[in-house]
Amino acid sequence: MTMTQTLPAAPAAAARRAEPTARDLMSPVDNVIGEDGTLGDVVRRFLDGSGRHLIVLDRDGRCSGVIGPRHIAQARRLDPRRDEEIPISELGCAPWIALSPLDSARTCAQMLVEYDLDAIPVLDGDQRVLGLVTAHDIVRAAADVPRRRTAHVSD
Repeated sequence: MTMTQTLPAAPAAAARRAEPTARDLMSPVDNVIGEDGTLGDVVRRFLDGSGRHLIVLDRDGRCSGVIGPRHIAQARRLDPRRDEEIPISELGCAPWIALSPLDSARTCAQMLVEYDLDAIPVLDGDQRVLGLVTAHDIVRAAADVPRRRTAHVSD
């Protein structure tokens, strides 16, 4: 006589992987610029290969915005002044949208789509930047591709 034992089924929630959060998805922030800079400073940072987004920090180190290529294009199209004359504060990059580290991946993706953004800062309760969730981060997570170390010219 053969005896078999049936194990209880795992709960559905335990069987699925927990959904990643903004903290899991976010990229580290190493591209920051002070809010007292100019469009010229921003352009130079992008030309130096400093990434596709710059986090704007106020004097207290709190996030006051995110600048992307769209801001440069729009400023150059709408403002006849030279880049050095256009302050960052006029680029319209205020962080009216931000993520909490505990926001779900779904929330991150929905906000990127709903507000037509390329990146959203992840802020702590004091408005200090913890990281940046980009559209690329969402796609990487959905494809289950691990984050790779970015090689720098000096490596």
